Amino acid sequence: ILHSAREMLHAEAASLFLVNRRRHRLELTASTNIPPSLFPKIHFPVGEGVAGWVAEHGETVHLDDLTVDSRYVPAVDSQIGLNTRGYICVPLVVNRRVIGTLHVLNRSRGAHFTEEDRELLEGFAVVAALAIHKSRMHEVALEKRRLDAELQVAKEFQQRLLPVVFLPPAPLRIAGQNRPAREIGGDLYDGFAVDDGYCVLIGDVSGKGPGAALWMAGLSHLLRYSASRGADPLEELPSIDLHLCKVLPTETFITLFIAIIRPDGTFRYVSAGHSPMLLIRPRDEVLWLRPTGPALGILPELPRKIREERLPRGSRLILFTDGITEAVNREGWMYGDKRVERISLRHRNESPEQILQALLRSVTRFSNGAEPGDDITLLVIAS
Repeated sequence: ILHSAREMLHAEAASLFLVNRRRHRLELTASTNIPPSLFPKIHFPVGEGVAGWVAEHGETVHLDDLTVDSRYVPAVDSQIGLNTRGYICVPLVVNRRVIGTLHVLNRSRGAHFTEEDRELLEGFAVVAALAIHKSRMHEVALEKRRLDAELQVAKEFQQRLLPVVFLPPAPLRIAGQNRPAREIGGDLYDGFAVDDGYCVLIGDVSGKGPGAALWMAGLSHLLRYSASRGADPLEELPSIDLHLCKVLPTETFITLFIAIIRPDGTFRYVSAGHSPMLLIRPRDEVLWLRPTGPALGILPELPRKIREERLPRGSRLILFTDGITEAVNREGWMYGDKRVERISLRHRNESPEQILQALLRSVTRFSNGAEPGDDITLLVIAS
């Protein structure tokens, strides 16, 4: 486009500058007379010089002698390496927004640029602006495709970290599911054998995305590693928390509910800043398990109590993240604890998978198409 414009207008040189909005300046992007190696050095603020004025106001400037114009900046000529006389500068406009400027300098044989030249250059500017916009959209599409592919790999990796099948000792039965609000979420659940029973956990890292997923995966690994050494994961939490306080980014924390279910029908648990969890025992006895201490990664010096509860045959332990209770519908109402309790009681005699699916269906109906604001994770344990 530049070479065609230079030849058709019989100009000595033609250049194209694009607006860098982050730095609020015009940057040389293409030229018929300046080597590309010098492009990074040639730039000036939007609003400075004639070209800067064109970028700021979105209007064409046509001058027979640039040097007598009050907006003329000699330093720009020195950057370009020409003694500019005749000059036309037109804005490149896309969707009513100036994205750059197109210049021609010095008509050959000492002649002046004509009005026909100006109109022709404005036509070139329309073509150039559309070509640049199309190229940028193509680059954005390619980048999005690349990011989508990377996120898909990360999502598959995260899903592989979640148990596909739980193998607890009889009579325990467990079902779990995770629905990230984005491609990758910050929730996690897990279940594994320990020396005195079976450990189940559910957690939520503040924030979403790959970073949150990696922190939660790291925590799960630390807990599994402690169990593999014969240590009690509940007793190991203070030392794990101390480590997390050193490595977690500022303002990042993890809520966690972790329990060890023993063969004698009892379980010990710690709830580190996590939402209250629901325990339903036979005869519709309902108990909400409140936090026993602060979230991980905040105040390691504060203790978290280890508490114990009964889990007799026929009980249901419903573990979830706040993406369930804080799900919001189109009217702005939150799902809340009471709906979790009502649906769980209604399906209390069903299998863990059936209870889980009933809760997910209920949340979906309640949300009524509203965009989820947080990850949704559920873990249902039946004794």
